[in-house]
Amino acid sequence: MKRNTNILFFGLGSIGQRHLRNLKKILSNKVNFYAYRKTRHVPLLNNKGNKIKGGVEKRYNISTISDLNFADTFNIDIVFITNPSSLHISSVLKLKCLKNSYIFIEKPIDSSLKNYSKFLNHIRKHKMQVFVGYNMRFHPGYIRLKNILRNKTILKSVNYAIYKCSKNLKDYHNYEDYKISYAARKELGGGVCLTGVHEIDMMLDLFGNAKPLKYHSDKLSTLKLNVEDFSISFYKNFLLKKKIISLLILDFIQISEERYIKIVCDNGEIFLDLRNCSLKIIKRKNVKTYHFIKNKNLMYINELRSFLNFFKKRRKIPDQYNEKNAFKSLKLALEIKKKFKIQKN
Repeated sequence: MKRNTNILFFGLGSIGQRHLRNLKKILSNKVNFYAYRKTRHVPLLNNKGNKIKGGVEKRYNISTISDLNFADTFNIDIVFITNPSSLHISSVLKLKCLKNSYIFIEKPIDSSLKNYSKFLNHIRKHKMQVFVGYNMRFHPGYIRLKNILRNKTILKSVNYAIYKCSKNLKDYHNYEDYKISYAARKELGGGVCLTGVHEIDMMLDLFGNAKPLKYHSDKLSTLKLNVEDFSISFYKNFLLKKKIISLLILDFIQISEERYIKIVCDNGEIFLDLRNCSLKIIKRKNVKTYHFIKNKNLMYINELRSFLNFFKKRRKIPDQYNEKNAFKSLKLALEIKKKFKIQKN
């Protein structure tokens, strides 16, 4: 009889609990959950991110592991790294007694390149497969956009692209004061450049390697943060010997949430509204509009199904999802962030 899948969590905040709920839906009773936790300040949350009564351990029958040196005795198959970004790589490095595990790391892969080489050596030594969670890759509108750009005639006609992600930080999590959130704190890997690394990832995924041309990151608002809340950056992409310019605008300031990709071609435009789940193909004489199911959690479900499929088939995780791709986006995020410093009064 096949045993249950054993999953260990580092961090059970908002995104950790989302993955926990979705894993329960997908795997039903064929899973055992474990957690290695240092803090417990995040309450039990529902699907909408609202605080509800009860405790997360009791709700999901989670067993706590206090000493990772004995983690192998629990036959851990999968590890979810969903704690603050600054702890991601150091958490993986603590897994010294696990081998052949599949590791899911929530984006970004870390907030620093400090232990980059040590991390690569560790996962090779322990034969770990790493999947980095960029859920926007599984947005139905984004998938349609990628399929459109598979047409080389369209791809060769692209001149520039604009990526915008704006949302006021006060609206990120209902259950906590924004000032204590990881996104607001430098020491936890916060700031709009790392939190908004999805946009960098999508740019690289669509148009290949990018060279930063100009960038500026700053603290503009009255929000109480010790990180940047605004970033604008220009890149030159190289794909099919074609030069494409990309513009990224990220901020924690705008009250009306906005998230889109606009691609300008020789004979038209493609506009993907990621928030409202619609895609427009705009030509001189007509506009085609596609609408998709507006279900934010569905892309997280599909992301997990993809990851679990690699695990079940014991397949190597391809570069487009693994640490190789994730370090590319992290390097660019750190590049546009690096010159930012809080000005002291």
